[in-house]
Amino acid sequence: MQTFSILGIGKRGKSGYESAKALRVLGKEVFLSESRLRSDCEVDAQEMEAWGVKLEFGGHSERLFQQEVLIVCPGILPATPVIQAALRRGMPVWSEIELAFRLAKAPLIAITGTNGKTTTTALIADILRQGIKPTFVGGNIGIPLVRVALEAPADAWIVAEIGAPQLEFISSFRPHVAVLLNFSEDHLDRYASMAEYRKTKSRMVENQQSNDWIVRNRLDEWSMQTRSAARVFTLFGWGNEDGVWMEGGQIRARLDGKISEIVSFNELPLPGQANPENALAAIACGILAGLQPGQIRSGVAAFQGVEHRLEYVGRIEGIPYYNDSSGTNPLSTIRSLAVFTQPVVLILGGSEKNANFGELVQVARNPRHMYAGKLYRLPDCGRRFGRSAGFRCLHGATWIGRTLFPCLRQF
Repeated sequence: MQTFSILGIGKRGKSGYESAKALRVLGKEVFLSESRLRSDCEVDAQEMEAWGVKLEFGGHSERLFQQEVLIVCPGILPATPVIQAALRRGMPVWSEIELAFRLAKAPLIAITGTNGKTTTTALIADILRQGIKPTFVGGNIGIPLVRVALEAPADAWIVAEIGAPQLEFISSFRPHVAVLLNFSEDHLDRYASMAEYRKTKSRMVENQQSNDWIVRNRLDEWSMQTRSAARVFTLFGWGNEDGVWMEGGQIRARLDGKISEIVSFNELPLPGQANPENALAAIACGILAGLQPGQIRSGVAAFQGVEHRLEYVGRIEGIPYYNDSSGTNPLSTIRSLAVFTQPVVLILGGSEKNANFGELVQVARNPRHMYAGKLYRLPDCGRRFGRSAGFRCLHGATWIGRTLFPCLRQF
């Protein structure tokens, strides 16, 4: 019987927790090693012991290396000494999605890219739900893929949002449809260079075969240049190639020489209009899954958007509020701003992740945008952007209730 070590419990319902649960359901021997004290995660510890998981706390002993496979969660850096020690010993190291793929019975549609992954994943799921096959969603969207892999029957679809950290330790992970949306600067607090980040992203398709599909974005160099053995379906395609494109206000597709009119561009929800590549990618997956144009239109109509992604929050004193807090890099924010035709009060914050804010500075200085203030968790982030843009940081409070309305009253 294959035995497994898991590095870290993580949060309840997340990768480490769900990996242990899935393996015990299958009768596998599981040893979990946690650097925190037991008192920091007592409830989870008791639950896992009830499943039959063997645990240690406060550090990592030699016992961690006595199992056959080490499973690591995406939040743990590859350079962590215990991971490097396992690799030196020749111990197989898997990410949670590698385990999930090995357990899955249903075919997998996987989406990666710097921006737009979550919206695209959710829209794909809404489209596929218009077909006859059940649809399960997991991965970086908030539900560990390993849980979904166990639940989904063979006649279902699994739709998975995949981030670069999840791809760091794969060996056989192979999506039947791989969507490569785009690539831009991000995660430079985790990767030493853009080249390393790009190489990790590209691992998504390294195991694909000729009966799989890769969905490429003609507007993105990385997406077009990433090599795969799979058949190609192109966003913004032209000529006789299989793909989907916009023409005369309509979205059309070609597959095996047959052209279909799918949906009007104006029927797309706001996030889809902001980033047409996301909508085209979702429509592409619907086509490759065998859905008819009418079913795809129904899925698009059913889509309500995704929390924190250009999410309409409400209107206060006549001012509409949108929550785009999942825009965690400059390009994502630039694309969101392009949707609006009225002046925007822009409130930013969070970790800068060693990103270059130059282009966002230029966009924010556009006369139709107004920089109102800065919410930030790291003290340097808000001030650095404000000074670069030549604006005054009105408030530095980290609690939105103290910051938002005083900012707005300045205008």
